[in-house]
Amino acid sequence: MDSLFDEPCIPVHPIAIRTAPPIPGLFFPPVFLPRELEDEIATQCMHLYFEGRNVNQVMLFGRTTSDASGDADDKDTRMGKGLPPFLISLLHYLSNVLRHSIPDALYAVLFPPRGAPSRARQAIVNLYHPGEGITPHVDLLNRFDDGIIGVSLRSGCVMTFERARWDLHLPERSILVLSKDARYGWTHGIPGRTHDLVESEEKEQEPRLVRRGTRLSITFRWLLPGADIVGGPDP
Repeated sequence: MDSLFDEPCIPVHPIAIRTAPPIPGLFFPPVFLPRELEDEIATQCMHLYFEGRNVNQVMLFGRTTSDASGDADDKDTRMGKGLPPFLISLLHYLSNVLRHSIPDALYAVLFPPRGAPSRARQAIVNLYHPGEGITPHVDLLNRFDDGIIGVSLRSGCVMTFERARWDLHLPERSILVLSKDARYGWTHGIPGRTHDLVESEEKEQEPRLVRRGTRLSITFRWLLPGADIVGGPDP
């Protein structure tokens, strides 16, 4: 127990960095969702999926299409027809904000151009209460393709990447992209704790303790061909 004369007790956590570690294929651009868009998406997610229900995860599926019938450039169907409108709006925003923040080849993987083959997209929505996390893992290799986008809403957290250990602070409304080595060669996870120790924005200052709130994460992944068929063999 601390005495009245002690300095405040800081938990012994690794100090999380604020900028992308040198992991090939990991992109953490210094861009954030607008507060209004965060409010709209978080409100819809809580109302539709979590209020009054004893669940903390929802999986949704859509399929992109380049069918030119009707609208010659139907951008909504190229984002993932079948996903709820607020997630389509989020994908449109991500498409615009990431256009100049990631390599062109990766951008074309995440947001297929007109004429690209149809693909199945999964959106997974997770609700994390303070103290909850997820074990370090690599997303299923026999089910999900390359190119993963993660968005943090309502609260930040620290995500760990392990092959050589890096701790990255994901603030509220931030965007993370995993591809290539970052997707296949490194595990990523979230330590289960209520606070994170994060480096200061001013390098001369001491790291600060950041309290976690209730966090919503939205992750977009591509399903491998055949992985969207329920009851079918693993691809």
